[in-house]
Amino acid sequence: MNNRTKLVLLSFTALFFELSLIRWLPAHVFSVAFFSNVVLIGSFLGLGIGFLLVGYKRDIFKLFPAVFILTIISVVFFSNVNVAIPKNAQTWLWSFYSGNRLNKIISIEFSITQILAVIFIINVLVFIPLGQHIGRLMKTFSSLQAYTWNIIGSLFGVVVFGIVSAIGMPAFVWFAIVGIVYFSVTYHEKFLVLSLLAFVAGVSIIFYLEKDTLWSPYYSINTQARVNDKGMKVFVNQLFHQKAVDFEKEPHLFNKYSIPYTWFSPKKVLVIGAGTGNDVWVAQKNGAEQIDAIEIDPIIYNLGKKHHPQHPYDNPNVNVYINDARSFMHNATDKYDMIVFGTLDSHANFSITSSMRLDNYIYTRQSLEEAKNLLTEKGVIVLLFSVPNQWILSRLLDTAREVFGKDSSWYGFYDNYLFNLMIIAGPGTRNISGLDASFAKALKPIPAIANAMIPTDNWPYLYLQNKSIPNMYLIVISVLVIISIFAVFVLSPVKPYNIDFLFFFLGCGFLLLETKSVTTFSLLFGSTWLVNAVVFAAILTIATISNLIVMKNNYTKPYMLFYGLLASLLFLYFFPVAYLLQLQGFVKMIFAGILVALPIYFSSMIFAVAFKNVNNVGVAMGSNLLGAVIGGFCEYSSMIFGLNALYIIAFFFYIAALFFYKKMPISIRIK
Repeated sequence: MNNRTKLVLLSFTALFFELSLIRWLPAHVFSVAFFSNVVLIGSFLGLGIGFLLVGYKRDIFKLFPAVFILTIISVVFFSNVNVAIPKNAQTWLWSFYSGNRLNKIISIEFSITQILAVIFIINVLVFIPLGQHIGRLMKTFSSLQAYTWNIIGSLFGVVVFGIVSAIGMPAFVWFAIVGIVYFSVTYHEKFLVLSLLAFVAGVSIIFYLEKDTLWSPYYSINTQARVNDKGMKVFVNQLFHQKAVDFEKEPHLFNKYSIPYTWFSPKKVLVIGAGTGNDVWVAQKNGAEQIDAIEIDPIIYNLGKKHHPQHPYDNPNVNVYINDARSFMHNATDKYDMIVFGTLDSHANFSITSSMRLDNYIYTRQSLEEAKNLLTEKGVIVLLFSVPNQWILSRLLDTAREVFGKDSSWYGFYDNYLFNLMIIAGPGTRNISGLDASFAKALKPIPAIANAMIPTDNWPYLYLQNKSIPNMYLIVISVLVIISIFAVFVLSPVKPYNIDFLFFFLGCGFLLLETKSVTTFSLLFGSTWLVNAVVFAAILTIATISNLIVMKNNYTKPYMLFYGLLASLLFLYFFPVAYLLQLQGFVKMIFAGILVALPIYFSSMIFAVAFKNVNNVGVAMGSNLLGAVIGGFCEYSSMIFGLNALYIIAFFFYIAALFFYKKMPISIRIK
């Protein structure tokens, strides 16, 4: 096997393995579900250190199977311990953690910081061998050729993992693929049998632990049948998510879900977050003639279709859309008498690069305004939520009041079984509240609430108490930064003065561009796995095209690329992205693609021009990945300033990159 093939295969392995861990770790370790970009950052750090160790005389690539099995065993251990959630976390993670677990846990308890620190260290270690070997293979080519093959392999990894996610392959298959590719490159090496045993053991452990697990594009999913009430509990990432209720066995729940239908008789109903079908069934039983059910997770929908006791999805008047709710509302043309916001989840982040959660864009002011525009003249929205604390309650109430007005916004508070808050708002409440005394008796008008920050599409953090980085996050980030600095300057031969700061700052900026691209496309086209996969694949494709352009052309004025990049970042910061929501279909895709791709193109071209003449590929790549680590930590600043501010932070990183580009020796720099 030639070096080019090996480089493509190992680049594929690194990206595919990284995506596998990003999906697999949160399914077993509670803390990681809300810090998914920590896995990404750890992967970058490990690969970066590996690149910096290219000149190290020992080949540590052979240690990859040993660190692989260590990773599996460590994750299994931490999946069975209790996680201590800080009392003043300043963010909502999940209530009643131990009581909502699928499996019992042992009495050992760790803090979130301790668990994340250990997982981060292990994650770094497992990628160092891959980084070193990829770096050594890249040295056998010219710098830009090596980087191009590296990107092609990474692109292949994104595509294959997208296919694996689409068809619902279990996790043991993902890691088996990693093992197969690894052995295709190292079959002639020593210790082959021991390495093979390590991989077989790791894959077997995963297979045994997850034999009853289903994998959707978003979660690991388990079900638990209820003997007494014949309902079905659904657990995602080991935590309780929802229940397919047998309403015949639990009529009190039917009455609770049916409260809005006491005063309203909708003919057309939209259910957002339909899940296993509870809200769909209630709408049917209360006379709805057309029900459009939106559910983002195809596996959860299939569970409801097959196993819900009332089989709500079998009714021909139900239209099911496997889609993101915002994406559906962007393109909807029908008007509805009632729009039901089901009890959507907050169990995971929607992207490997972002600290946003999967349902954040559903509870923004703009989202409720879109829902309002889909209502008929007498329509209402019904928002159900399991409220854990006062400040989330205040935020939801104030958002509804601002969108629908003080005379059209009502709420009720109930027991904690499945949901405890119901908001009913919309033009349909105006006449009802004045004519039906029972309505005003059962519900309360939403009062004006002081200092209740309303989530927006730019600051969509429903579960964040204030516009700040919570202390828990600051502690975790500080610990991980210290670990990162220690790892770089102890495990690698690089000292601060050896880091290539041009590539370091290019890495900082590019990670933020990647994050903002994902969040923008998720807003415009939906927070689905497919959108994420397309964005990452498009970014790698742009980088590949940029390399090919630079290899065939001699750029005499690369400074224009910097100026174009900086100008595009400023333009995007001030450009009202919400304007694109008014566009439809292909037109919206073209305009959004051009706007998002513009800074990605300029930054990729700058990287290719600078990388073309580097003397030390390992140091350049290592510095770039270390910069991506810092960029990943800077992403948390959006909790304070909003997502759009990432463009400005990236702007200053690229200003720093321009400064260090100008300081490059004339013999290396392309003028």
